[in-house]
Amino acid sequence: MHVLVTGVNGVLGSQVVSALLARGHKVRGADFVQATIPDAECIATNMSDYDTCISLGEGVDVIAHLGAYHGVHLERPDNPNAKTEKDFFDANIAGTFNMLRSAVENNVPRFIWASSTVVFEHHWSTYGIYSLTKRVGETMCRYFYDAHNIKIIGLRYGGFVPIDFVTRGFGMLDSWIEPNEVVKATLAAIESDTIDLAFYDVQTPLPFTEDDVANYRAGNRLLVLTKYWPQHARLLEKYVDSLPDMVQNSDVIRTQEQLGFRIEHDFGWFLDELSNRGQ
Repeated sequence: MHVLVTGVNGVLGSQVVSALLARGHKVRGADFVQATIPDAECIATNMSDYDTCISLGEGVDVIAHLGAYHGVHLERPDNPNAKTEKDFFDANIAGTFNMLRSAVENNVPRFIWASSTVVFEHHWSTYGIYSLTKRVGETMCRYFYDAHNIKIIGLRYGGFVPIDFVTRGFGMLDSWIEPNEVVKATLAAIESDTIDLAFYDVQTPLPFTEDDVANYRAGNRLLVLTKYWPQHARLLEKYVDSLPDMVQNSDVIRTQEQLGFRIEHDFGWFLDELSNRGQ
């Protein structure tokens, strides 16, 4: 299978390309900055340029459009990598439209798109323009499915950028997920040819009921967590100040069942690993 992957200089794109090559697929990679990946064709391009994006899709079987600006690019006084609202529009909205048109013009039957948990309402005020671009992107995906009969899978990724282990681990209670699990989900989507249109949550699965979520948000954090991980009661008490204010349930079971993979690095794994490290 010949796969076009955008965003190959990113944390996710580079790992997805390496995994695809290891599985015997042919890969064309694209990004704003020239990448060098052995055995992959890499092209430096501007995703907001329509004609360039059209040419990228020539001869491929699947487009995995992973390239975008993210929350780390939002404007803040202390952020040297900040992008403007226009930058977000060009990369995330115009770029997604251009790549969807590339699929149409080149008769590419399947399209994988990097969505995000920021589409959910409780994230809107925090992520601003980034949230808007992903909400618009999902609408565009639905339109192109209806208008052009392209099979489209949108993956609503939780946070997965490389940060310290403890912050990342307790972040699983909200929306974080280990990077290797994100790669696994993306590969499963790329290799799936039976799904017409679907958007999937790609976060760490949690066992909580609605009552658990309400109880946690009411302040009974340790009570809820030790219900499921009693063997780590002391560890959880030690890190009580690291626990997020709320937990988020997502439909990850559906994601795993329909895409045919299993997330192994979950919150229980994190607690076991944290305990084994003696932290």
